[in-house]
Amino acid sequence: MKKSSALPLDPGRAPLEPPPAEREVYTAKMVAELGATFVQQTLRYLGVRDDALPDAAQDVLVVALRRLGDFEGRSTLKTWLYGICIRIAQEYRRKRTSGREILVGALPEMTAPGGQESAVQTAECRRALGAILDALNEEQREAFVLFEIQRLSMKEVADVLRCPLKTAYFRHQAARTRVLAAFQAQAAEQAAESSGK
Repeated sequence: MKKSSALPLDPGRAPLEPPPAEREVYTAKMVAELGATFVQQTLRYLGVRDDALPDAAQDVLVVALRRLGDFEGRSTLKTWLYGICIRIAQEYRRKRTSGREILVGALPEMTAPGGQESAVQTAECRRALGAILDALNEEQREAFVLFEIQRLSMKEVADVLRCPLKTAYFRHQAARTRVLAAFQAQAAEQAAESSGK
């Protein structure tokens, strides 16, 4: 029998534990300032309607402030807020599908004041992207938005989505393939319309 070189533990004493790591303390002001930089944009691309954005953004910050004491620092504050954005956006998308729409006979014609063509084009591109993102499943949409639009690293995306890194890569790649195909189809359709005029 081998003799252990370690000292025997005293059953009456608790084993020594290393001191807990210093956690950075975040304030409500820090959360609000950081959230103001990306929360609304993230929610928009995650499928929250423009008319619901202020309420959804406020919900994100309320949840973050309420749970700030529970934040363990296993991720960055930013990725933690992205996770809250995802859950709030899911709630708002579910509400939207159960809500009622008011149908009209014909859509109003869009007009723009002189010199605002680029703003109209930007809005049209945003609407087109929104429609394409709406066609993705939630998991693919979230991975695409976080990586392509919000520019998180794939490791951060996996942390936010609480999935393995390879799964995050797979979701992103599947979404990216579908988004590119949809934009190519739109471009071909617009080219066909232009040549037919």
